[in-house]
Amino acid sequence: MRFSSLLLVPIACVLASVAQAGGIGSRVFVVERATGSLAVYDVVERKLLPQKITGLGDLRHATMIFSPDLRFGYLATRNGQVSRIDLQSLERTGVVFTSENSIDNAISQDGHYIATAEYVPGGLTILDSESMKVLKKHPASFEVGGMRVASRVTGVVDAPGNRFVCVLIEGAEIWIVDASKPDFPIEHRIKTKQTNPYDAMITPDGRYYVVGHMKSDRVSVLDLTQPEAGVREVSLRDPNEEYDRGTPVKLPHLASWAVAGKWIFVPLVGEDRLAVLDRTSWQLVRSIPLRGHPVYAVRSPTEREVWVSFSGEEDDAYVQVIDVEALAVTDTLRIGRRIYHMDFTPRGSHVLVSANGDDKLFLVNAATRQIEDVQTVRSPSGIFGAWRAFRIGL
Repeated sequence: MRFSSLLLVPIACVLASVAQAGGIGSRVFVVERATGSLAVYDVVERKLLPQKITGLGDLRHATMIFSPDLRFGYLATRNGQVSRIDLQSLERTGVVFTSENSIDNAISQDGHYIATAEYVPGGLTILDSESMKVLKKHPASFEVGGMRVASRVTGVVDAPGNRFVCVLIEGAEIWIVDASKPDFPIEHRIKTKQTNPYDAMITPDGRYYVVGHMKSDRVSVLDLTQPEAGVREVSLRDPNEEYDRGTPVKLPHLASWAVAGKWIFVPLVGEDRLAVLDRTSWQLVRSIPLRGHPVYAVRSPTEREVWVSFSGEEDDAYVQVIDVEALAVTDTLRIGRRIYHMDFTPRGSHVLVSANGDDKLFLVNAATRQIEDVQTVRSPSGIFGAWRAFRIGL
């Protein structure tokens, strides 16, 4: 393992990841959490655009999705607001409040519908992506002692077959909703064996839906090609127990898992390691020791590397690079304080990094590990490139 000190280097070349300079495909929307705004960065021109999109509400855990034709972006905020952003003019062209409190959104594979997961009052709301009208509300409730009790909903993703998948926290139930049929029926309701699911993710191939549970070292895995078979439980406990420190309260957001090569890389809260699962058997095969407590594991599009960020004041300015074949740390990079988010450009040439503690957005060359651009962005967190329009589950 070598330790690299990052230095700002002159711009040497134009990114190969995006074909058209200055076009919609090279735009990246960066959440400015404290101001309720989106800053817009162009990865080809290496500059922030003068337009900011403001008045967007509570941007904690905000998520942004994109229409398949790159006409619109849809930003869901914690205060139940969905804003439609014109990706060419960078203006908000529609807004609707779907609930009092929401957490995730997803766009159907045909681009016609938006689904939002609601905490309060609890349920799944489906919008028309063109008109922004509410088409369907699926209230989430379950029965306890003969009474109906509301459940928060989270982890909504798009899935093959023009479906949405989500999970009920209090209800401990996975829903599969068919967006190709009238009235958007819930075709499957699958109980999880464990209680208190709090987040979920879908693998990049769209096959597996993975659910994390509070105060548990196990996750529930649902094969979407045969949902009738129900969930299987997968342990994240290292059989060697060298790094075990009790049962985690919760894992980081499951969208922070990286699926690369033959493996699934899982950041574990309170432990200085990544758990590595076999992608086929879902068995834990080993752990990778790290410098601190991991938060995000982000795979390169090449699937040869995984970049990991950390929590804690001693570690949150660092990123460690994992070699997918060797299953070992190859580089430790110091970038900026309180790294909140990372994302690769589409062909894996560069990594965008938001450093909330420094009010900076960094563009890092993935091959040389050098910082090639730095921009000042207020309280940056989520990074949403327009290329997310072409990925499953984002």
